[in-house]
Amino acid sequence: MRSVKSEELSFKNARIRWTTFFTMVVVSIVSILCVIVFFFALRYETKASYAGLNQMADRIATRIGRAPLITLERILRNYAENPDLFTAENEYMQFLSTSGESILQLGGKLISVIPLKEGFANGLVVDYSDRESEYRLLTRALTGLAGQSVLFMRVGKPVSELSTIMRNLFWALLSLVLLTAAISWAIGLALAGYVLNPLKESYQRLQRFTADASHELKTPLSIIRLSLDMLGEKELDPEVSSKIGMIDTATRNMQNLANQLITMARIQGSQESKIKAEQVNIKRLLEDIALSYRPLSDPRGIKIEIECEDDLLSSVMKEPLTTSLGNLLENAIKFSYDGTRVVLKSFLRDGYLHIQVIDNGPGIELEEREKIFERFYKSEKSHNSTGSGMGLAIVRELVGTMKGEINLVSEPGKGSTFEIKLRAG
Repeated sequence: MRSVKSEELSFKNARIRWTTFFTMVVVSIVSILCVIVFFFALRYETKASYAGLNQMADRIATRIGRAPLITLERILRNYAENPDLFTAENEYMQFLSTSGESILQLGGKLISVIPLKEGFANGLVVDYSDRESEYRLLTRALTGLAGQSVLFMRVGKPVSELSTIMRNLFWALLSLVLLTAAISWAIGLALAGYVLNPLKESYQRLQRFTADASHELKTPLSIIRLSLDMLGEKELDPEVSSKIGMIDTATRNMQNLANQLITMARIQGSQESKIKAEQVNIKRLLEDIALSYRPLSDPRGIKIEIECEDDLLSSVMKEPLTTSLGNLLENAIKFSYDGTRVVLKSFLRDGYLHIQVIDNGPGIELEEREKIFERFYKSEKSHNSTGSGMGLAIVRELVGTMKGEINLVSEPGKGSTFEIKLRAG
């Protein structure tokens, strides 16, 4: 299903699209920079954590000296009641034999199984308040006077300190990204408006010129029609009468085109938007529209059918809706095969009023489904040479003034369905 929007709404959508694109580009750049900052900050803090553990291990190793077994014996003897005086707050220390047996733990109890080898590792430590925390640990061998490994020392500090720093940094960077998004959106709207306003003003000047030119054409065309009508009442040579008939047909087409251009200018001048919605019986509206187009359908044996509930009521802008459906019905009759049917169908679904005009014509090729709503566009494959190519463009603008959308479903050889979708009131 192809959904078509009015030209005014297209300008608004273009502004939103460009603003979104600008915001995404700026936010992406800032986000990448924030990720880089976070990565280097994490790397820096991790290195600082490793350096802190090495300093702690160096300090303890210096205090123990070259006779770790004797020093450990003194610690156990001198600090028998409270050996944790040997460590600072949030520090963990453990001494292990070369076989991996724990000799002394200070600052808590390690509950993770960590291989007995020098280096860094993470483990869970339960402190004396039974709180379980993740610690970053450093295991180092202590050598005796002869240089052989006699003990292993394991020191650690909570990872929570590093986590708190990185968590605060993360939220700060996220706030920066969100603030950047808000500022970029505001700047993007201003820039998009600055870029699109000249185009919009040029387009509006073209609209005013079209409306003015169409108004100026109405008077001379009316004079030509009047003169042709007067000539048609006289006895003329058949060849002359034929040429007058051709001129009259061309003049009628020009009048129709001028009227459609004026209608388009009036719609886009926002005059239609002042029309208030009113409660309407949709089936009765469709029947009235069908009746007014019977003179066009009956000579070709085309039957106009209504599919709608009798009591379907909705609040709609009656005049623009009637004009839109009339244009769609005229097109459907014009392009339907003789002896077929055209269906006007309406129903409510999910809070929206759907009104469909279904024909039994040749259908519309995929590459033409966007073009047919453009001004003056007429399919080269169409065998119908009448019309100005303005009908569907007017429908698109009228539907836009009603804050609705028009959708198209078509398949070559199987006809077309034009659907007006409005919020039900």
